[in-house]
Amino acid sequence: MFLALREIRHEPVRFTLIISVITLVAYLTFFLASLAVGLAHRYRAGIDGWNTASVAVTDASNENLSASRLSDKQLNAATALAKDNGTTASALMSTAAVAQAPDVNDEDGEALREDVFAFGIDLDGQLSPPVADGQTISAPDSEVLVDDSLKSKGLAVGDTIRLLGSDHDWTVVGFTHDTTFQAAPVVTMDSQALRQHGPTSLSPAVSAVVFTSDLTTDSKATQSAKDAGLTILTTEELVRTLPGYSAQVLTFSLMIGSLIIIASTVLGIFIYVLTLQKRPVLGILKARGVPTGYLIRSGCAQTLVLSVAGIGIGLLLTMATSLVLPRAVPFRISAPLDLLIVTAFIAISVIGGFISVRVISRIDPVEAIS
Repeated sequence: MFLALREIRHEPVRFTLIISVITLVAYLTFFLASLAVGLAHRYRAGIDGWNTASVAVTDASNENLSASRLSDKQLNAATALAKDNGTTASALMSTAAVAQAPDVNDEDGEALREDVFAFGIDLDGQLSPPVADGQTISAPDSEVLVDDSLKSKGLAVGDTIRLLGSDHDWTVVGFTHDTTFQAAPVVTMDSQALRQHGPTSLSPAVSAVVFTSDLTTDSKATQSAKDAGLTILTTEELVRTLPGYSAQVLTFSLMIGSLIIIASTVLGIFIYVLTLQKRPVLGILKARGVPTGYLIRSGCAQTLVLSVAGIGIGLLLTMATSLVLPRAVPFRISAPLDLLIVTAFIAISVIGGFISVRVISRIDPVEAIS
């Protein structure tokens, strides 16, 4: 370590450039990782907020929540299934809609319109989200809760919204936090009110029955559900069936993995070139009796110092960026994922540094000095 740090202090410009390259690639990697986590979170936040274990949808929906429409017979069967297994069942009515706020203007000066998902639930049940700002619904026929991402659009407590396709007005009485579904904000309302006053063209109906316990491991329960024309999924399986979710996660994962490999390989090449340039110096050290193992450990230590410095600065820049980005950007830092990236970066960088081991071990002091 002494030799590694001494060389870095002796050649500050050269090693600053190397650290800069590592910093930029690390920053790009952390930035993309945060975007991936943020976008994935917006896809699934509404489902994660249920704090439930399994969901029943219709067989005909192809495990797609938006396409699932339960008949009254299927709803009764799902409720009975929950009762037989000692768990709580909550019916969810979900429909994609366009919300218009006539009293709020967008950037073009027109009435605000926003794509949303309307969730009709039992307001006293398991699926009811906590209110982050405002108050809970007291008049189910005329009041709703909306995700606080719409605050940035100018929506406020007391404003009126209307779901296009319906002539019914709803008053926003409160905001919820992290209630988004497929990256769209969720409007939470009473299920009976949504059925009665929702857009007539969409024919709102029960989309799923949500269970607090995992029924997918019970073969009897899954068979009973199948007999009723239902499929039981874990909430994680339901998330993976969301359109585009798996594709975007796979895409970002491949990009992040590629960046880690590229950055680590570049660092290994830099260390290899530096080792070749230091052949005369290393030859003198070996001629003076410095063990080859010590020189190899010094090279690995130098690689470790450079990678930790570059990765650390890149992570700090990412955290600073998160403070200035507008909320509209799906940016969310994940400590476990960042820790995994840091570990992979350092491990692969050190492995890449071993490329120079062969050069050091084969240096002939006489040949190197001459």
